[in-house]
Amino acid sequence: MGLFKPSKSQQGPLPNVELYLAPQRETVFKPNDVISGHIVLSTPIPVMPQAVEVTLWGKSETWIRKSSSRGNGSTATTDYYHYRDHAPLFDVTFNVFPKAETLVPGQEYTFPFSFRVPEGTGFNRSQCYEQPDNAIWTVQPHHLPPTFFFGREDYPDNSKISYGVTARLVAPFLIVGKSPKIDPLSCTAPILFQPLNPNAHIQTPNRVRYSKRFTLQSSTLTGQDPASIGFRQRLHDRFSSATPMLEFELGVELPDILTSGSEFNFRATFAVVKKSDKVTHIPSVTFKVLKLELLDFTLFRAPRDWAASNTLRGLPSKCHDGTPRSSYRASEQTEVKEQKTFLNSIPPSQLVELAEVDVPGEKKQIEQAGTCEAWFSGRVPGFTPPSFRSFAITRSYRIKVKVGAEIGGKMFEMNFEGTDCPLGSVHT
Repeated sequence: MGLFKPSKSQQGPLPNVELYLAPQRETVFKPNDVISGHIVLSTPIPVMPQAVEVTLWGKSETWIRKSSSRGNGSTATTDYYHYRDHAPLFDVTFNVFPKAETLVPGQEYTFPFSFRVPEGTGFNRSQCYEQPDNAIWTVQPHHLPPTFFFGREDYPDNSKISYGVTARLVAPFLIVGKSPKIDPLSCTAPILFQPLNPNAHIQTPNRVRYSKRFTLQSSTLTGQDPASIGFRQRLHDRFSSATPMLEFELGVELPDILTSGSEFNFRATFAVVKKSDKVTHIPSVTFKVLKLELLDFTLFRAPRDWAASNTLRGLPSKCHDGTPRSSYRASEQTEVKEQKTFLNSIPPSQLVELAEVDVPGEKKQIEQAGTCEAWFSGRVPGFTPPSFRSFAITRSYRIKVKVGAEIGGKMFEMNFEGTDCPLGSVHT
């Protein structure tokens, strides 16, 4: 997968650490996949390391910022309060340095390694949050969430799940100057992780039904063409008790599971609830999908970062450590972010005639059926991360649809937002 080198901001001659990941057919790792590669060391000076460590890791990070202003005009000041969570998901470290020996200049030393990606976390974080029993998240060990990022890098109100492999030369006696932001004796290769789809075996998902009742009062229920009905007739139809009347129910049935990058089917239905004796013919029904949306919800939390300064960036304070100082500000904050993705419906509309059916009895008679339906499909974009629930970050999805039904020249509309719908990873 390529070469990864450390930052070169160090002072003086230092060993060079390079990390190579073996080429993979798939660029996204899944549980129990093998990650292998090798570390290459070279040094301009003789050095005897304590260890050469390689670590496979996963972590969850959130950052929320709140502010408080006081004063007016040129005397106004703003204090910022920072909330951060750094939660390890797992951490597996090996020392690949076989025996203590001196590494000399002019040679390259290679150390192979291999990891198996775990299925889940190995930590319990029940002591880390103000509300450990909040069912939105979980504090118990759980299946690993996917690589994920929400927000803007280096800006507050963001959350991310990241994975990687880090190689590190452990040599405490080497002087690297002032404390650098990046350890010059290490380098990291980020990796992409995606959990298996727990619902991949389900070919036909269940559907959740939503419905709404309407009433149509019109001469079109006697077989008249809507185009032949003028203004006066429409006015008469609206206020006359003699006008044929139809009470009906429109429904939408949405799937209860989704898959990233895959199509999903949903159904619109029409059903007669009650009709007056003067109804002799029910016009055709034109179902139209007026709007189809995939709603995503990112919910994340973080405890107060008491060691942060009250500045915009919230860098570590020189005056405070991590000891809580006051109960004036909440010790934990949560954020709920909602976004929508507009989807195309295929087809956008369908014209359906109510079929003629036999009437039960000795005499052979036919009448219009009291129900009809139309099927539509949408597609979840392939870049959509699967839903998950972790220590401080949860991602969930809902389908929202606006459907219209044109009957007898009149449009009836209904909006439905489904319940939380599990979204699995791409089938492979």
